Amino acid sequence: MNIKYLLFGSLLTVSMGCSDILNKKDLSSVTDDQVWSDANYATAYLNQLYAKNLPKWAGEEESNRIYYSSYSDEAEGETDVLYGQLTIASIDHWYYEDIRNINLLFEKLEDNLAIDAETSTSLKAQASVLRAWRYFEMVRVYGGVPMLLLPQKLTDDLLVSRNKTSDCIDIILQDLDYAYANLPWSWTGDNVGRATKAAALALKARILLYYASPQFNPDNLMDRWETAYKVNKQAKEELAENGYGLYTDYENIWYDEMNKEVVWGRRYQEPGVTNAWNAASRPLSEAQNRTGQNHPTLEMVESYPMVTGVPITESADYDPVLYWKNRDPRFRVTVAYNSCLWELSGKIGRRQWTYAGAELNYPTQTGFYCRKAVDPSYTPYYTERSSTDWIEIRYAEVLLNFAECAAVMGNVDEAYDILKIIRERAGILAGNDGMYGLKKGLSGEQMIDAVMLERKLELAFEGKRYWDLRRRRLFATELNGKVRHGILPKLKIAESEFNTMKDTIDFENNYAVYFKDSLVILDKKFAIDFKDNYYFYAIPNKYLETNSKMEQTQGWSGGTFNPLD
Repeated sequence: MNIKYLLFGSLLTVSMGCSDILNKKDLSSVTDDQVWSDANYATAYLNQLYAKNLPKWAGEEESNRIYYSSYSDEAEGETDVLYGQLTIASIDHWYYEDIRNINLLFEKLEDNLAIDAETSTSLKAQASVLRAWRYFEMVRVYGGVPMLLLPQKLTDDLLVSRNKTSDCIDIILQDLDYAYANLPWSWTGDNVGRATKAAALALKARILLYYASPQFNPDNLMDRWETAYKVNKQAKEELAENGYGLYTDYENIWYDEMNKEVVWGRRYQEPGVTNAWNAASRPLSEAQNRTGQNHPTLEMVESYPMVTGVPITESADYDPVLYWKNRDPRFRVTVAYNSCLWELSGKIGRRQWTYAGAELNYPTQTGFYCRKAVDPSYTPYYTERSSTDWIEIRYAEVLLNFAECAAVMGNVDEAYDILKIIRERAGILAGNDGMYGLKKGLSGEQMIDAVMLERKLELAFEGKRYWDLRRRRLFATELNGKVRHGILPKLKIAESEFNTMKDTIDFENNYAVYFKDSLVILDKKFAIDFKDNYYFYAIPNKYLETNSKMEQTQGWSGGTFNPLD
């Protein structure tokens, strides 16, 4: 039977290269035999796998339109996850259709003499990263899942059991080891953006960090931490040796695309491959068709230290009214607040207002907007057609992953070194003691806390905080029983009068003359109540009902599968 494939022309020309395929005729109708007898067509098939399986901006996943920032203390949002209201059907991260398409590439390239060995190996190595990623996405949610490495046929026994979690991790790492052995450190030209040796190694290091973390390792088995430490150190050092490192400009990591900090991600290019992060994050007055996501909480805002690196609770220089002054420079890059200069749509001198009545449609409930990776040059039309690349792994995360492992292993000085490097790049002042606001003499446990705080700040709104809270089992200690807050600024004078003078007021010194900020509770109906069984979610019933061998996860109704095995 001949199967026809629709090739993504926009992806081929912009995101993943393979321009030679454009010289072929009748791209919309290619038979199965043709695909696997021609290296160009086989590469085009891989490009489709990239398009379907690369990580994306939050909210862009077709089956899971969720914004992970609202699943944590980063942003506001009513979620069944935080309120302890999940059902067995709530969390659906089941990627076997995508995995089958990846597996088909491996099957078709096995003993394939029509495609040269070098090309075949490269295609398989790139696909290995995609398969490892998809399986990791499921394992970090459910624990062990069925590990299928070849496409199932109707003649196969389709009733498959869940592999032990430990087996899943081993198989995922085997894929990444194969990719690491057979991929280059970087690509050039149209191929920039493909999986690299750096991506494979960094993803392996991250997965080992997860597997050593309390979610998977509640007994704190040190052999897992030793392995994670070794591989994360290898990733830190080998990536640095091959041109990766911290980009000097924290704000422009997202705009100066494919800079040296970018280890792995997804490339976008308008009009063919776009995302709506800008529209979702901006106020509706400067967006199009979307808004209302990623509004920072007051708790997130107060997490940022002063420019000296000292927490606001310990600094005599902190002004709770002019709270934005003299803060960690990452604060202004990440958070837009009432009266701040935010020149959206290229409007010179534009200020953002969050006071009551300033934004008439869907105003922020927290008093803040997220400005990280929100390109101010976009007009509203382009906010839902953004070309900003998604960075799934950047070198700062590689460093922080290593720092966490070092802290657990008792190598506190190594962790100190990493945090100082991260804070120096952020623009925090070194101080007379060269400690960048870090306390001296931290214990291993205290250093772990310091690393987790640094991750919260450095990687804010990059889809990492929710997963960090899960893998460290921190919901119970940091969020449960609490509510999130925002602030509501209110004008002290008539808005009509304010509008006549707002462009001339020095808000850096006279803010309190015109505004009074009031504390607001964001979680009005429920306090946060992340259940203990949520660290491994339930397999949705629809998958259990079609497979009698599929066990439910322990902790859920009828659950017998132990995700810690």
